[in-house]
Amino acid sequence: MGWLFAVGVIFVALLWTATRLRRRSIRALLLTTGAQTRATSSLYHRGRRSPRIAVRYTDSSGIERTAVKVLVSAGDSELLKKKAVVLYHPKRSGRSDYVLVGFGKQPQRWFPVEFVDNSRHETDRR
Repeated sequence: MGWLFAVGVIFVALLWTATRLRRRSIRALLLTTGAQTRATSSLYHRGRRSPRIAVRYTDSSGIERTAVKVLVSAGDSELLKKKAVVLYHPKRSGRSDYVLVGFGKQPQRWFPVEFVDNSRHETDRR
């Protein structure tokens, strides 16, 4: 039975590595060939969870989208003071894994996002 546990651990490690490599290659693709646009940022409240940063932008096909920064960190209030920039793949603009958000004129750090339904979007405008 010990060998079954070892095979399971190896499988999980390979799956984690493959996922990490895929995310890294998508990030490299976006940084080299992605379309960049300005966005407006606000707080996004969802139940009793910590508020996150939501950004609204219009992609190249004219569709307005709302994306929420996935990671919550202590410096989010400082990020709200800066202008938001969205980097996305024009052909895959409807997939959240092909969208990154950064803050400032020339963002040094890009964050992953997840999409939010615009009809249920509750924000606090700043």
